[in-house]
Amino acid sequence: MTKITQLEVLDIRFPTSTLLDGSDAMNPDPDYSAAYVILHTDAPSLAGHGLTFTIGRGNEICCKSIEAMRHLVIGLDMDSVKASPADMWRKLTGDSQLRWIGPDKGAMHLATGAVVNALWDLWAKMEGKPVWKLVADMSPEQLLDCIDLRYLTDTIGRDEALQLLRDRAQAKSEREALLQTEGYPCYTTSAGWLGYSDDKLAHLCQEAIDQASITSSSKSDVIWKTINAVSALRGTLSVHNASL
Repeated sequence: MTKITQLEVLDIRFPTSTLLDGSDAMNPDPDYSAAYVILHTDAPSLAGHGLTFTIGRGNEICCKSIEAMRHLVIGLDMDSVKASPADMWRKLTGDSQLRWIGPDKGAMHLATGAVVNALWDLWAKMEGKPVWKLVADMSPEQLLDCIDLRYLTDTIGRDEALQLLRDRAQAKSEREALLQTEGYPCYTTSAGWLGYSDDKLAHLCQEAIDQASITSSSKSDVIWKTINAVSALRGTLSVHNASL
């Protein structure tokens, strides 16, 4: 039996607005930030980590919102979390006073996400698995027990949802083997929104390849073909705009 004994919150910010990293038309000067949660337990070597993302000012509000949930987390028995994750979610979002300012919106919703992430991280560490593997190894019944169906039952009931999961479970091992062999896309986005030049984009992609020790030429080729395609598209658009 593992119990949570302490909730620690860190206000972490990076000055990304200096070089406008991650900026866009609606968010011109973000400082990428995180309200970072550490759930300590009665096992000194075991802790859960989670975060919620903000873009600078207001990160402290998320941190304070997380701290306001302390009474919901301290003393929580992880056996009860594992037995019914959906009940855990309802407990965190159902505080009779905090719900006045959340939880399905704003800073309280972001704060709840950070705490829930930390709980999942803690659960996975207890099982000796990454979170994706913890979820992938669940039976359809266990997976459905993780979902709060209150807002879904007008569209899909528990029995129907369970049957859908059971149908997909038949080929689960094949899908997992495919992902283990070929990998999973770590990040996708529309080209150009970062505002990076082609040279900078190429440099950062090469850094990522080097850090990940990607040895497969096919994977590297895909990355470079994408960069070249983006570069060519930018050139075409520049010519088109000039002709206009």
